[in-house]
Amino acid sequence: MSAGRTQWSFLSAAGMLTLVLATLSKPAFAVPSYARQTGLACEACHTVFPQLTPFGRVFKASGYTLFNTLKVEDINKLKQSTLSISDLPPVSAMVMASGSFAAKANDANSSATSTDFPQQLSLFYAGRIADNVGAYIQLTYDDQSGTIGIDNTDIRFADVANLDGHNLIYGVSLNNNPTVQDLWNTTPAWSQPFISSPALQSPATITQIEGSFAGAVAGLSAYAFVDQSLYAEFGVYRTALQGASVANNGNVNNNIIAGVAPYWRVAYEYDWGKNSWEFGTLGMFADLQNPTTPAGNAINASLQGAPTDKFLDAGLDSQYEYIDDDEQFSVDARWIHENQRLDASHAFGFANNSSDELDSINLNTSYFWRRKYGGTLGFFNLSGSQDPLYYGNFKGNSNSSWGMAEVDYLPWLNVKLGLQYTAFLNFNGASSNYDGAGRNASDNNLLFLYLWFAF
Repeated sequence: MSAGRTQWSFLSAAGMLTLVLATLSKPAFAVPSYARQTGLACEACHTVFPQLTPFGRVFKASGYTLFNTLKVEDINKLKQSTLSISDLPPVSAMVMASGSFAAKANDANSSATSTDFPQQLSLFYAGRIADNVGAYIQLTYDDQSGTIGIDNTDIRFADVANLDGHNLIYGVSLNNNPTVQDLWNTTPAWSQPFISSPALQSPATITQIEGSFAGAVAGLSAYAFVDQSLYAEFGVYRTALQGASVANNGNVNNNIIAGVAPYWRVAYEYDWGKNSWEFGTLGMFADLQNPTTPAGNAINASLQGAPTDKFLDAGLDSQYEYIDDDEQFSVDARWIHENQRLDASHAFGFANNSSDELDSINLNTSYFWRRKYGGTLGFFNLSGSQDPLYYGNFKGNSNSSWGMAEVDYLPWLNVKLGLQYTAFLNFNGASSNYDGAGRNASDNNLLFLYLWFAF
């Protein structure tokens, strides 16, 4: 085996790389293992972390494998590569610390303020594994649960081909959270707000694709990215519980995917000058055994022929970005409609209706000056069927709407100080007395101050 300085190795067209690298000749002093692996400052892949640039999307689709470091190599007698690993492991760390100040405590025995230090502490293996294989693997300590567990994980194989003059990046992703593998900041795993207070109150429910399966599934998907414009991905997910098993070992297991849950993602991106625009669709169908309702009612039956509720999520999304050295501006939008066939919940008396609907809207706009000073405005809305048994709250639905305003200061590209305010207009169906005990939606308003850095 030998170690030596290598040339740029990337899974995209050589001509495109030459142009991109020539325009990104800035000092590499920013975030974690990707910056150390590539020799590029984090502004190459991010406007302001974690939002991706067009180049960052290509880097991710190509398996996180671009590098400009020493590596250890081996070849066989046929001059075929049998080993190609970086001499510097792509390991990083991230720390979040915060303070939260709610308009009103959740109950008479709680405090309206809280301090979280750390709110989250994460270790990453994030970078190249071999010539065509890379990974984003996150291990996180969460102060609310006091536990360490596997967080977002995306392991990829990727390659490049030229088809009739068109550049094709293709690959497969093994991941544990639907949309964590996505390239745009409109899908649930990477959408605004990028960080929120653990003390922030949440409505009774959300669509399944917006986080219900995070960390509890294993998914395998195949994707293709043509000319860095047309993206298509199809895959399936299976339940992969952490700290439990779906075997008959005495555990009570809920929300188990029956068979597989199909997932799709199609998007088109158009880039011109300093601008980029994306429009796409995404969705997932999940047939859940032993479902749990938003009211907390759970069916606990044998997983041999267990009763199911069926959820079909289908959505549209769009993203616009303007990026230059001084100004970075983005607008993100997402709408998801969920059809719920509550066969099991209705049969067991946990739902008034045999079918319900839920709509989720997420709108955000961000502006930053020289990646140092900036802010974000967001609006979020949930609306759905009237089903008192299913939701289990005083108003009988999850109709909620709220706004978010945030100002940020980044003294360095890998350090962010943020002040965020969330204001609720409606919560679980009403603006006032939504719980029947006199609590108003505005009582959940919250001021959130945080420090977020990675190294």
